[in-house]
Amino acid sequence: MAREDFRYKSEIRVRFGETDLQGVVYNAEYLVYFDTAQADYFRHLNLPLADMRGGGHDIVIVDINVRFRAPAYFDEMLEVFTRISKIGHSSMEMEYEVNEKESGRAVATSKVAYVIVDPETGRPVRAPARMRAAVREFEKNTVIESE
Repeated sequence: MAREDFRYKSEIRVRFGETDLQGVVYNAEYLVYFDTAQADYFRHLNLPLADMRGGGHDIVIVDINVRFRAPAYFDEMLEVFTRISKIGHSSMEMEYEVNEKESGRAVATSKVAYVIVDPETGRPVRAPARMRAAVREFEKNTVIESE
């Protein structure tokens, strides 16, 4: 992943309670950062997750890979670059890159696989056309089918 591959970023300030006894962000907190960035990304595309869920589409994680590159510390401002790199029939892949804002220090990267499910049954369903179209347009990714 290269930073120029990302068209969206969130900013998150590290809170004291997110650090551990070593004084660095506890590794599990990055999952919260990715989740926050995902919600911000969809909101930016005018696709709030609550609306998607209300429309019969929920998004669940099925696989996550995180590579830690350098520690982050209390009160640092982090930039979480976010993109959808692939949408399948009922799946999608999101990529994240976390950098410390002031220095640009690379902190972590992640690839997350999601499945889109019916919130009532938990069964996979086709990614909604509205989401496909919005992501295709925003990411300028012609590989993503509009429907």
